[in-house]
Amino acid sequence: MVNQNPKRSNEPPVWLMFSAGGMVSALAFPVLILILGFLLPFGIVSPENIIAFAHHWLGKLVILVLTIFPMWGGLHRVHHGMHDIKVHVPAGGFIFYGLATLYSIIVLFAVFNL
Repeated sequence: MVNQNPKRSNEPPVWLMFSAGGMVSALAFPVLILILGFLLPFGIVSPENIIAFAHHWLGKLVILVLTIFPMWGGLHRVHHGMHDIKVHVPAGGFIFYGLATLYSIIVLFAVFNL
């Protein structure tokens, strides 16, 4: 018999943030490494252009996406990785996802106060 009132899980929103973090990391970090690791040091891109982009609304959105989603993905991996190696932190979900939430709030305040 199928349970008509199954227990709700908090996993779907967390998996959404985790998968968004993985996608952002895979797609955007190589470009970020190219810009900050090669183009900026060789003088092809000027620091003034990067600063001007960071102050634009689109630049702020890019900074938010490049910082918040990978942090959620990373902390989700740490949380489940600890379970895989049989290290169970009491209230680990609240700790790791709470840290990701706190980090997200701090980044939001930092970016909007640029």
